[in-house]
Amino acid sequence: MSIVINTIKAGSCATLLLVSGCDLIKDIPVGIGYAAKNICSSYFLSELDYDTLTKEHVAPQIAPLGALWKIHVDEDKQTVQVNDIIFGNANTYTAYYREGFGCTLLHDSTIAKLDQQIPLRYTETESPSEPWPFGKGENPIIAGVDYAQLDDAVDNAFIQLEDPANTLAVAVIYKGNLIAEQYADGVDEDTRLIGWSMTKSFTATMIGKLADDGLLNITGSAPVPEWQGTNKEAITIEHLLHMASGLEWSETAQGDTPDQGNILFLNEDFAKYYIEKPLLDEPGTVHNYSTGSSALLSRIVQDQVGGTLADTYRFVNEEILHPINIYEGVLEFDTVGQPSGGANLYLSARDWAKLGQLYLNGGDWYGNQVLSQDWVDYALTPSIAKPTYGAQLWVNNNQESWPYLPESTFAFTGFHKQIVLVIPEHDLIIVRLGVTLRGTDFDLSGLSEGVIASLPE
Repeated sequence: MSIVINTIKAGSCATLLLVSGCDLIKDIPVGIGYAAKNICSSYFLSELDYDTLTKEHVAPQIAPLGALWKIHVDEDKQTVQVNDIIFGNANTYTAYYREGFGCTLLHDSTIAKLDQQIPLRYTETESPSEPWPFGKGENPIIAGVDYAQLDDAVDNAFIQLEDPANTLAVAVIYKGNLIAEQYADGVDEDTRLIGWSMTKSFTATMIGKLADDGLLNITGSAPVPEWQGTNKEAITIEHLLHMASGLEWSETAQGDTPDQGNILFLNEDFAKYYIEKPLLDEPGTVHNYSTGSSALLSRIVQDQVGGTLADTYRFVNEEILHPINIYEGVLEFDTVGQPSGGANLYLSARDWAKLGQLYLNGGDWYGNQVLSQDWVDYALTPSIAKPTYGAQLWVNNNQESWPYLPESTFAFTGFHKQIVLVIPEHDLIIVRLGVTLRGTDFDLSGLSEGVIASLPE
């Protein structure tokens, strides 16, 4: 058991509140919930260094709340409890870690209730001798690649300037081969890192698998019983995939309407929170990026495969992850046991690259058609409401997303500058994972252009 307490003097607390005012007070619950959940996942699941993750990753993201928190990590129970020293128990959040299922905020539930959700876990592992993407064996040297130039390009992604980008992992795949990878201190090829909104692209993959199997009608009314007989009945799965449901939403974790923060850190049932939002626009006409939309899509998946956490766990592993040689991935769940399909898939950099390779291969995994080519084509088709967005992933229509890359480029992207960048014209995938905080940036153009320059002409 370890206890870490961060405190400041009472006078400093008063000064901080005077400077920050009501905005800080309103933001405290979401900030404390964010801290509990992400310290828990980063520590128990990703196994990152505790001081680094609390001081460099989490505290700056919720500043100045890092000066007001008290953290209690219970190694035996595998919980993280966080509260603030101003309001004490009024803002206390506890996250609980379950091996294979990551961390979940307890809210009004209990550890015993969450444990009842857990099925038997899979134990398959990668081949120790085969190269990527089939195992952990030695990767071949590819003729024509300038490895010195490639290493320089990847090295530059880890250079910490005045505003650190906090790159944790980079992996480069060329013609189906792992040709470069690099990791920050405390991170390696097995470290599972959060994808944040890259999870949305995985949720679309689950939807695609069910659509391929004839279990979902993408253009029909979304199978949401709560919407039957209401004006929301016109919302389709396609509208949800394109972030064009028409529902009210603010994709922020701060301020007067922090829907993103509310759904992820203050609610037990992510999908229910989104389902109850009012309809503002005609479905299909307005793009409004929404973690809630993806949360609902993942509940739809769960409903179709059996309705329980165990059913989703089986489907995710047997139908998608294991067929593409991913055996250590973790999709987290909300308190009621529904998948967190908008933000919380954890994979190693190598495994994130496999998802990119699946799409680059047109859904084929070396002889096994995991997704149909039709689904991949659909997912990469620009939506009407936003031509740079497809079905839960980003496209480079008219080179508007990445002017320095070919129009065929597409990507899974996420908070903190996570990206699985797929460049079909070069048969190339670049994965970058990190914790790039607000007010800083990551030089994606430098990385991608440097990697491309190292490849054979």
